[in-house]
Amino acid sequence: MQGLALIAFVMCTSPAVKAQGYPNRPITIKLAFPAGGPADVSVRAANVVLQRNLGPSLITENVPGASGSIGVLAALKATPDGYTLLGTTGTDFLVAPFVVPAAKYEPEKFRLLGVVGISDFVLLSSNTLSFRNIDELIEYARKPGSKMLTLAHWGTGSTPHIVGADFQGRTNTKFLEVPYKGVAPVLADMSGGHIDLTFAPLGGSTLSLIQSGQVKAIAVASAERNPALPDVPTMSESASLRSFEYSLWSALFAPPGTPEPVVARLNEALNVWNTSDDNLARIKANASRRLEPMSVDQADAFLKSERDKYIAMVRALNLQAQ
Repeated sequence: MQGLALIAFVMCTSPAVKAQGYPNRPITIKLAFPAGGPADVSVRAANVVLQRNLGPSLITENVPGASGSIGVLAALKATPDGYTLLGTTGTDFLVAPFVVPAAKYEPEKFRLLGVVGISDFVLLSSNTLSFRNIDELIEYARKPGSKMLTLAHWGTGSTPHIVGADFQGRTNTKFLEVPYKGVAPVLADMSGGHIDLTFAPLGGSTLSLIQSGQVKAIAVASAERNPALPDVPTMSESASLRSFEYSLWSALFAPPGTPEPVVARLNEALNVWNTSDDNLARIKANASRRLEPMSVDQADAFLKSERDKYIAMVRALNLQAQ
C-alpha cells in the first residue's frame, strides 16, 4: 500500500500531470521592449491566434529597458508554470548578458517556444539629410571636417548596435551613437528630425513611415531587394558592404524549469500562428518574412545556433560591457 501511495504521489507531482488542463487561466507575457516596437507588434499580433488556440486570454505587459534584460529578469521572477512567458527579440536576448552588467541570466536555460516574426534591417535617415544612397553617406562620413552624424540604437549589445558597429567597421566611418529603450522612440525622434540615422527592422511601423515619407530608406540589409521597396537597394550593392545581411526575429520564451508538456503545448500553438492566414497576411502587409514551423527540438537547436553566431559577433566586434 505504501508503494502504491508513493507511486500516486510521484504521478500527481510530475510535470506531465501538472500540465494536464493547461492552460486554464490567463497567461501573462512580459514584453521586453516598449509598445510599438517589432517585438511588441509581433507578439500582440500572434496573441490573437494563440488565444484562439489555447483558450484563456493572453495579457501583454511591456517591461522595457537595458537591451531587454529588465523584461527577462521580470519573467525569471515568476513561477515557471507556463503562465508567465517572455516576449523579446532574439539577438538582444542572447547578447545582453555579455554587454549589459545588469543582465544576470543564462539564455541557454530558457526554452524557445517559437518565432512570432522576422524582419530584415533597413538603414533609415532623417528627411533633413540629402543622401540619395549608401555610397554618398559613406563618402560624407569619411570626409574630414564633416559634421558627425548621430546613429540611434536601443542599447549596448542590441541588434542595431551590432549592425551599426559592423557598418562603421567595414566602411571606416564614425557616428555619434545615441541609445534608446526601443525602436519605437527612435523612429519617433527620427520622424521629428532629432536623429540622423538608425538601423531598424522593416516590421512594425517602419514600412509605413517609409511609405508615407516621414523617414528615408537608404538601403536594406538583405540578400535581395524587398518587394515592398523595390527602389531601395541592398547594402550589399555597395562595393564596401558585400554580404551585409542582418535580420531581427521576435519570439516567445518559457523561463527555465517550465514543464516539458507545457513547452510542447505552447510550441504547438506558436506553429499554428506561424502558418495561419493572419500571419501570412501580416507578413505581406509589413514586408517581413516567415521562418518554417519548428518542433521543440528544432527550436532548441535554432536557439543554440543563433547564440553561437552572435557570441562570435560580439567577440569579433570587441563589444564591451558598459
